[in-house]
Amino acid sequence: MSAVRRKKDELTPEKLAPKVGIAAREARNRAGLTQEEVAERVGISPEVYGRMERGGFLPSTPTLFKLCHVLGVRADVLLGLAAEESATPPQPTQSTQRAPRLELTRDSRRLLRVVRTMDSQQLAAFRRVTCVLVDFKRKRRRSRKPSQEART
Repeated sequence: MSAVRRKKDELTPEKLAPKVGIAAREARNRAGLTQEEVAERVGISPEVYGRMERGGFLPSTPTLFKLCHVLGVRADVLLGLAAEESATPPQPTQSTQRAPRLELTRDSRRLLRVVRTMDSQQLAAFRRVTCVLVDFKRKRRRSRKPSQEART
């Protein structure tokens, strides 16, 4: 027998990780977010977030803090130490408040994830292609306006 015994109800990482995962999943679903969206906002990969949500491991303290902020849940609730009903989401302080986020489509978010992984040469090529597409769209709009005016 070991000299140090753990109490049966003591929280161990093995017991706590599934609780955090379940609480994170419930909060994410309430917020109407996907795992990819939460992972992107927290700054971790979707695979890592999914593993955490399944109870595979506990997040680090900085990641837990970001997760609470993104999901609008207090840390004690996420850790299963307080009831959800009594919990009020943490209010962002002036230093953490951000401008309202533009809601992006799923395809736009996917494109942003790809762009973030590009090196400088890839970004330059992407920028050139984007400029060509924008110019094409502008020219197309201009060419349609006179024909639309003739119809009325």
